[in-house]
Amino acid sequence: MNIRFVISWLISAVIMYSAFYCWHGILSNDFYKIQYPKGIFLILAALVYIVISFVLAKLFDYKPIRKKIKNLFLRALILGSILGFLLFSISIVFGIGFSASYSFQIFMADALWQLFEQIIGGLVIALTHVFIFIPEFEEERA
Repeated sequence: MNIRFVISWLISAVIMYSAFYCWHGILSNDFYKIQYPKGIFLILAALVYIVISFVLAKLFDYKPIRKKIKNLFLRALILGSILGFLLFSISIVFGIGFSASYSFQIFMADALWQLFEQIIGGLVIALTHVFIFIPEFEEERA
């Protein structure tokens, strides 16, 4: 694990968590539906976003993916989209959500927002790779 990985992982987690909070806490006001202490929910959600960001950063640096998709931003877009779709699908299948009933519009908005969150996380990782250059790491990866 190198400094570029750690920085991209943690910044990505913070950005995705912030987007999550903006969507569910401010724009859609879903937090009022939580049946247990909000603080516990927010701490657990932060831990989940740390894990999501770790997975995204690891996939971003995974050698077969790096070789297949060389463009950093395209890789971020593809990986963020796939991970966002998988996370949204898992949350729907397991009934993890704020509402028992969804209209199609809300369903689609939540799905698109989940994709947006993970794509933004991927783009943060890509930008970190652009701005933090470690020559030894680049030689090792070749």
